[in-house]
Amino acid sequence: MIKYVAVALIGALAGFGASKVFTQPVETVETQDVSIASEVIVQKQAPAYMLVLGEVKDRAAFGAGYAAKLPPLYEKFGGHYIAIGGGTEVLEGDYAPPSYVIGKWPSKEAAHAFWNSPEYEELKRARIDNGWGDFDVLLVQGVEEAITVSPMVNE
Repeated sequence: MIKYVAVALIGALAGFGASKVFTQPVETVETQDVSIASEVIVQKQAPAYMLVLGEVKDRAAFGAGYAAKLPPLYEKFGGHYIAIGGGTEVLEGDYAPPSYVIGKWPSKEAAHAFWNSPEYEELKRARIDNGWGDFDVLLVQGVEEAITVSPMVNE
């Protein structure tokens, strides 16, 4: 049944968009020492989503020894949370994980860098070795999103 949850989440996270790189003119601003480039570059990049579905068995230990240490590590590798909670609403099928986390990463490479980092390995080992919960973790590719690159400043 986990495949139905993953498919539903992928569908919910997906959007439509062109896969082009384009430029959009903006006004040039000049000062005594600084000039700002006359265009903003908008690129398309495909994010990745890490889906963590499972059951926390020792909430206090899990929170202190694992969950509280994740936000700065997510940030270090470019990730952030887009959903955290418990009690899902099952629209089809019978798989209902007691808890879930959905993290968004700039790319699959960034998510893999987090997952394979020595810092996360230490936390993952503590979570597993101490039996703080049972989880399924999936990584899915998102659809391309526009990423705006700020105008370049020339000095």
